[in-house]
Amino acid sequence: MVTRNPGLLNGNKLKLGLFGANCSGGLAFIRLPERWNGSWEGNERLAIFADQAGFECMVPIARWSGFGGASNVNSKSWETLTWATALLAKTTRITVFGTVHAPMVHPVFAAKQMVTADHVGRGRFGLNIVCGWNKSEFDMFGVQALAHDRRYKYGEDWFNVVKSVWAAKEPQDYTSEFFDLKKLTGEPAPHGGVAPITMSAGASETGRAFAIRNVDLHYDYCRTPEESRDRITETKALAKAAGRNIHVWIPASVVCRETRELAQQYAMHCVNNADWEALDEQYRLYTGAFGSKTRSSAETEYVRHQQQVRAVLGYGGSYSLCGSPDDVAEQLARLSDAGFDGVAISFVNYLEEMPFFVQEVLPRLARKGLRAQ
Repeated sequence: MVTRNPGLLNGNKLKLGLFGANCSGGLAFIRLPERWNGSWEGNERLAIFADQAGFECMVPIARWSGFGGASNVNSKSWETLTWATALLAKTTRITVFGTVHAPMVHPVFAAKQMVTADHVGRGRFGLNIVCGWNKSEFDMFGVQALAHDRRYKYGEDWFNVVKSVWAAKEPQDYTSEFFDLKKLTGEPAPHGGVAPITMSAGASETGRAFAIRNVDLHYDYCRTPEESRDRITETKALAKAAGRNIHVWIPASVVCRETRELAQQYAMHCVNNADWEALDEQYRLYTGAFGSKTRSSAETEYVRHQQQVRAVLGYGGSYSLCGSPDDVAEQLARLSDAGFDGVAISFVNYLEEMPFFVQEVLPRLARKGLRAQ
């Protein structure tokens, strides 16, 4: 038996990942010319750089259409399992996740595709399970949009099929409320005979309970680190009581410049050039009858009008880090103190901004005892 993803589950006290680079625009709803174009060449260069810089993982967004507006954010995107496979072939240490919309990809096919990626990466593949919220994409696939809680029930059943394929030594049937499958087989098994690491996002009680039962990493929502502390403690305690360990992560946009003033100026420049038409379309889908319950409608309204940097740069409301290298390192330390194990960050332009972050912020995190030199 091999030890999988040692840096992601152990290693640095505060882990770092990159989030959303597989999509045009990344997580930023802006009309500026320097916004991330999501090209394959850019993704390849970014993965190699992140690998060399010691980042623990890359996590993609599974998107099938854009959000309209002048920028049509995420209209260009790479399918995440083939994206992960190719990047794993180009790197040596970093974990690369594939993000899978469970209702849109058959679990037997997904299980085989993920094993292929896992062997290419010598055990560095990770699975991010998404149960869905964007009804327009469900309509693209002609897939019925289930109610919120039933989506998670389906997702758990889907994941059970995947695990059955990964573990199958002999052909076996699988029958449940959602599936009736005959003589499942799945050789080869995942690399080293150990299942890939898994993650899921969902801050609703149903989504969090799904994560506690099923995955290794849980993406949670954060208004402030201090408000998240008790919830993180509870999540980890509930998982431990069930005989499991779980890490809690957070996505966050980053604007880091030489001074706090320059960072704040650029963040407001982004707000002043926001693509509100695209962002409001995302909000319409996100807060609709079928949408997500990660943020309440009231919280989304608050972020939209009172926390516009978070809204514009953080995919509608994810956490935002802004300031000088000292500021950003201190903000990351604050998240770690609250109990977050990792932060998956995004930039307006990943390749242009990440070298400064690596050069200036990582040594500061090392001095704080959060990461190795």
